[in-house]
Amino acid sequence: MSLRWRLLLIFGSIVVGTVVIISYVVSAGARKAFHSFEDNQVEAVKNQFTKEFELQGQNLSLRAEVIARSQQVREMALALSAPGGDPAPYLNLASSLASQQQLDYLDIFGSDGAIISSAEWPARFGVRESWITEVPNWDQQSYFLREQGTAEGKNLALVDVKQVSGVDRNFYVLAGRRIDSVFLKNLSEVLPGNTRLLLWQPEGSSSGDLEDASGAIPVPDDLKSVLEQARNGNQEVRGHIRIDGASYSVRAIPRAGRESRTLAVVVIATSQAELNDLQTQIRTSALLIALAGVVLSIIAGGWWAGRISRPIEDLTSAAEDVAAGNWQRKVDNAGANNDEVARLIASFNQMTNELLRQRDRAVQAERVAAWRELARRLAHELKNPLFPLQITVENLMKARQQNSPEFTEIFSESTTTLLAELNNLKKIVGRFSDFSKMPTPRLQPVSVNQLLEEIGRLFAPQLSAAAKPISLETTFTNADTTISGDPDLLRRAFENLVLNSIDAMPDGGTLRIATSAKSGTVVVEIADTGAGLTQEEAKRLFTPYYTTKQHGTGLGLAIVQSVISDHGASIAVSSAPGKGTTFRVEFQQIKASIQPVLGPAALAE
Repeated sequence: MSLRWRLLLIFGSIVVGTVVIISYVVSAGARKAFHSFEDNQVEAVKNQFTKEFELQGQNLSLRAEVIARSQQVREMALALSAPGGDPAPYLNLASSLASQQQLDYLDIFGSDGAIISSAEWPARFGVRESWITEVPNWDQQSYFLREQGTAEGKNLALVDVKQVSGVDRNFYVLAGRRIDSVFLKNLSEVLPGNTRLLLWQPEGSSSGDLEDASGAIPVPDDLKSVLEQARNGNQEVRGHIRIDGASYSVRAIPRAGRESRTLAVVVIATSQAELNDLQTQIRTSALLIALAGVVLSIIAGGWWAGRISRPIEDLTSAAEDVAAGNWQRKVDNAGANNDEVARLIASFNQMTNELLRQRDRAVQAERVAAWRELARRLAHELKNPLFPLQITVENLMKARQQNSPEFTEIFSESTTTLLAELNNLKKIVGRFSDFSKMPTPRLQPVSVNQLLEEIGRLFAPQLSAAAKPISLETTFTNADTTISGDPDLLRRAFENLVLNSIDAMPDGGTLRIATSAKSGTVVVEIADTGAGLTQEEAKRLFTPYYTTKQHGTGLGLAIVQSVISDHGASIAVSSAPGKGTTFRVEFQQIKASIQPVLGPAALAE
């Protein structure tokens, strides 16, 4: 991926990431604020419910006290306190009094707890309620919740019990009002519009298990667990439910009776529609802002990325050109600002100028060093034959001056010596001439295995016929070893390496020639078991005119390295004193489109 695209991705990611983070923070803040507002709202509703509950209870207590002190109830109590008093005439008394005081429930009990009159269920006349006689003084007790029985079933009621005063026997008045949808409706009129009030009775009622201001409704499945937790734990429980497809946050508040048993659970449900709408608006706005930011980041980022990456791309291209050998390559900094990139371009151009100057100095130094080394080696090589030439000429001149009778014999020997040394000089000059004009390779597909097989067959008789024989070991890979090369130059290079290995084993040994091919590379190894070389000798082995032999120009391995380099290959030597020497040559393998070139020996077969 290019720098320009990376910069665009970075700019776009920063914009999108920033929008996402801001959206999350805003959404989380809105959610937190909404929940805080919701908690305050629920607390207000809870307080309102408690306040209404207390007002209803206080009003109920007053009405119960009024009934207990009424003339009708006192007359009934006096009449029934007398021996042989008959309660039958008072069967409808509770119904009349309940109507006057606008009560849903009114029961009058005798001293034994038997019902004398019941407004809501007259048929219960004479039924005994033992619990009413267990409290010694009901006037000191407060109102409480109770499951009040009716002909239709049990209903949740807020009741208050008062004792009838001024008579010898105890008579009791139970006044109550029903806690149902009507109660919830009256309370819902002062509730916020997004809040619903629900009432759940674990044992059920005549109208159903769950009620709201409109009446009985089915219990949602996800609300059941919340209600059971509030009932069993007798503590407030929070949760989230869905009612009629809408999402609500609920708080379940248990309500217990006199015996601390949960008789009902009040559920305050707050709609999450406003929060969901707010979060949807935030997400939509964030998405639109993110899209706009991405578009703007692409435009602005593309412009900035172009300004930043274009000079860098030019620098990269220029660096590749310099690496390829074009040291005169320059980068145009006309459009660059006075910033780090502009300074980098200026430094690069300055570097290439300095490289050119250093190259020129290095080339000049190399030329001077090469000429000096050539002169030194040439003087060394020519010195050996020139000295016998000089002696021979001086002896010849001396014999001629002295009119030696053996002049003819001396002349013959001297001319022979002169011709021999002149021939040596000719050979020396020829070797230097060959090195100075190495031919350019004529590349064609060459099978390395076949070429080395021919060289091995060529040297095999010489190795076996030596005074101290040298054994030849060949290991050729079965893989394709076709390379692009000049078969004549490669043959000359390999033969030179073989001869070098043979010279290194005057006392005999083993010559190993091996090939291998892997990952598009053909490797040739020519190794001997001779005396080996030191690390310093191995480093200088391919230096022109350097030799470790008593007789030699030091040009053989330099020629080998020149041939290998011309073929785009590499050669390395590894050696240690007493452990022999190994030459390793690596070529790039090719898939030959034509038949590889074979040597004469192979063609003869």
